[in-house]
Amino acid sequence: MASLPVMTRLLVVHPNPRVVWDRAAALELANYEVETCAGPAHADCPLMGDQPCPLLDGADALIYDTALGSPQEMRVLIAHLRDTYADLPLIVIGEGEVEVANADEERVWRVPSVQTVAQLTAVIEEALTEQGMAV
Repeated sequence: MASLPVMTRLLVVHPNPRVVWDRAAALELANYEVETCAGPAHADCPLMGDQPCPLLDGADALIYDTALGSPQEMRVLIAHLRDTYADLPLIVIGEGEVEVANADEERVWRVPSVQTVAQLTAVIEEALTEQGMAV
């Protein structure tokens, strides 16, 4: 019996339901398994309370939009993310400035804006390859 291929699992976070749905649908068509979240502005975020996130458990990468918070909030989120999910690639989308002391060490990939799913999947694959997780 042949085993099913393992799909890369992503968590896509964006406060706008239409944007998160469109992004998730496009990534699913590109053969990713996708979970979605509206972010800490819409619900309690376990990471902000130094707790594991059930949506991130088993995820291969997190795609997070800077529209969700201030640079300070992003620094806090990244710090909490690294405490709980040390090796999880974080793909940050948006024009907002996110200051990270050492982005390479923090495994943060920045995408100024997303014009096509091909642009986003290229960054996802780069992040996964650098983590040794490319499928």
